[in-house]
Amino acid sequence: MNIVFMGTSDFSLKSLEAMHREKLNIVAVYTQPSKPYGRSLKVRKSLVHEFAENVMQVPVYTPKSLRKPEQLEIFASLKPDLAVVSSYGLIIPQNILDVPTHGFINIHASILPRWRGAAPIQAALLSGDKETGISIMKMDAGIDTGDIISIKSLEITPQTNHGELSEKLGLMGAEMILETIANLDESLANAYKQPESGVTYAAKISKESCRINWSDPAENILRQIKAFSPIPSSWSEINGMRIKILDAELSSEDFSDTPGTIHEKMIVSCGNGCVRLLEVKPEGKNKMKAADFMRGHQCLQHMG
Repeated sequence: MNIVFMGTSDFSLKSLEAMHREKLNIVAVYTQPSKPYGRSLKVRKSLVHEFAENVMQVPVYTPKSLRKPEQLEIFASLKPDLAVVSSYGLIIPQNILDVPTHGFINIHASILPRWRGAAPIQAALLSGDKETGISIMKMDAGIDTGDIISIKSLEITPQTNHGELSEKLGLMGAEMILETIANLDESLANAYKQPESGVTYAAKISKESCRINWSDPAENILRQIKAFSPIPSSWSEINGMRIKILDAELSSEDFSDTPGTIHEKMIVSCGNGCVRLLEVKPEGKNKMKAADFMRGHQCLQHMG
């Protein structure tokens, strides 16, 4: 069976690695084009791209869009029986969805229909959800609206951040896609429609949405820090210097000061309550303990 894999993020790499270990016949990989990364803005291929090219040695395609007529011709030439999609990042038009004999299967990091869309892991953390999971579904032209093949759930603890949750869900998704492909006919035949109630959407994450508003309640700010850690990271400014905040906790000490006021032990006043910063990354420097940062910047008084 010829399989085309489409994915870009580190989350999706887990499934690609698992499929490769099982010696499934992956004839090509699609991933997002190389992009500038980090302070140096050096153009870097996705980890999916590097693995497919260097380890699997299969063709890698990086179109900016799949809507152009030549993309249908290229995809059809691969003669795919099945396509597997995981955190790819491009809209797949109906004419391409119609090509594989067994259609497209998506590995989605939420319990559908909750958190359809681009950033389901972050959305679950931002909302304080107690659980999330993986949904394996048949793809259609809608945004994560296809029939469900299987769902597994995973607990979210107050300490969980995005990096940790993505790692666990990535491994869960890899296991589930192997189970699905091993029993493909039965999996597809038993797929069922998503519930019409409980639909929510997870929008793309922008740089500005990662900026902390210290007037928010401390609990919401902590969720934000966890949702964006370690990448892209929540951030704030101190004396014109941007600082990424990688880890924090709720503080038992409650200072009734202007939101953003910095106290000893890197405790920061919020709109309601306080958070204590634990790990930060100042602009242009390596990450460090927040206490070490404060020792070197004794004059700091306010974040904004």
